[in-house]
Amino acid sequence: MQHQDDDLNKHQTEGAVVATDQHTQEEQHHQLRELAEEIITPPPGTLVAPLVIQGSNNDEAAISDLPTTEDKMEQGMVEAHHDNLEDDPYGWIVVAAAFFVQFMVIGTVNGYGVYENRYSTNEYSNASTFELSWVGTMQIIGMDLTGPITGQLADHFGFRISCCIGGILMCLSLLATSFSTQVWELYIFQGITYGFGASLAFFPSLALPSQYFKRRRGFATGIVVGGGGIGGLALSPLTTALFSKIGYRWTVRVMAFLHLGIVIPAAYLFKSRIESGKDLAKRLKREHSDRGMAAASTTGSEDEKASTEGVEAIDEAPTKKKNSLDFSALKEKRFLVLFLIGLSSANGYFNPFYYFPRYAQTHGASVSTASLLIGVLNGASAVGRVSMGLASDFIGDVNTLLISCLFASLSILTLWLLAGTSLALMTLFCITYGFFSGSFVSIIPTVAAHLCGIARMASVTGIVYGGIAIGSLIGSPVGGAILDLSDSKDYRPMQLWAGLMMGAGAVLCVVLKFMMNPRILGRV
Repeated sequence: MQHQDDDLNKHQTEGAVVATDQHTQEEQHHQLRELAEEIITPPPGTLVAPLVIQGSNNDEAAISDLPTTEDKMEQGMVEAHHDNLEDDPYGWIVVAAAFFVQFMVIGTVNGYGVYENRYSTNEYSNASTFELSWVGTMQIIGMDLTGPITGQLADHFGFRISCCIGGILMCLSLLATSFSTQVWELYIFQGITYGFGASLAFFPSLALPSQYFKRRRGFATGIVVGGGGIGGLALSPLTTALFSKIGYRWTVRVMAFLHLGIVIPAAYLFKSRIESGKDLAKRLKREHSDRGMAAASTTGSEDEKASTEGVEAIDEAPTKKKNSLDFSALKEKRFLVLFLIGLSSANGYFNPFYYFPRYAQTHGASVSTASLLIGVLNGASAVGRVSMGLASDFIGDVNTLLISCLFASLSILTLWLLAGTSLALMTLFCITYGFFSGSFVSIIPTVAAHLCGIARMASVTGIVYGGIAIGSLIGSPVGGAILDLSDSKDYRPMQLWAGLMMGAGAVLCVVLKFMMNPRILGRV
């Protein structure tokens, strides 16, 4: 009897030990899974294959079962990491700094017409208007088409560093411009080089405020992009006045140092709430190394050795999976629709800015009145960027983008198409189109943040603006070619082209809206 009791106690003890070992292994597997989930979960838009850790079979199954970002996107989980950050009062300082960066960058790019007028009548009078117009086009190419690259550079190295480098590059490009004597030199320095520097500063200033605001994100972004409209109104008259007082070359040098004096201090105020890719990689490498050493210093059981090997495998994974350029956000259907909205709308967006002054003069307005109307259009654009940005915080950013594209399209197809020689209708068109087209510019970044989160905001915004740049380079030349068919006498075909392309953007906005919320009056 005693012997049977001893055997029973022995079996119970062995069972308890086995159960304890199984529980310990399960706990280790669970901890390893949590560690892997923390480390290999990629930032928004980064699509990676499941990582297999060289450990036990259960570890391998646990890690390979982790969902990728692509899986999460398919399930509609487009709200990215870090997008639950609460509003921070320091964000208003960031908004002010970004406002002044936009003031200099967009104010200079939009004010190229002042330089072209000077070139055509003085320093480069032998060059054709077509040749000189390409300087401004090169700026747009350098700024917007390089957006996917400069946006990801900003995400990796940090917004402050990117903006500082951009400010220095813009300053140097304008200094080189002041010593140029050939038109091809203007293409290189005032065109491509300035545009690339502008891109390095523009996208961080556009993306960073979204990290500080969630409830008032649209309003904050509207204030920032409003700086570009104010800059266009202020810098053009200043540049013209300096031309007459100190001459062309010293004016360009003054503008160069003005960039340095405004952009660099503003960039110093940029403080990201999210680690840059470079800092994140350093921290993860340090933490993973510490964890590996800690695991190796414990008992030398096979399970713990496997866990240590798993940690080392995880440590190496981010380096292997990192791509220098990442366009994977375009694989997400909703983001692709947003990209197409920017591309199609941009085909019509710039046509009124480029061709309305000529239209006004050919329909009875004086040169000064035509210039005044363009001033009204730019002023209404600045107001629309802020006002509609504020409205988006209440009715939703996608709904606001839809309203912007729709009413901008309708203003072209009704007010401008029927304006004729009526100065009142021309003025009403400038106010209406300026207000709603300006908000189109300010809402695009907030929709990108809505779809992809804020962790890689500069990258995805750069991709969207790359589409806008392509549309801009197509739309305005096509509008000009249509005008040339009638020797600039019949504006209706060009007006239809611009209005319908903006209308196509509105239709795509409806598609995006119903992809995100099927309710007609739903906030999205």
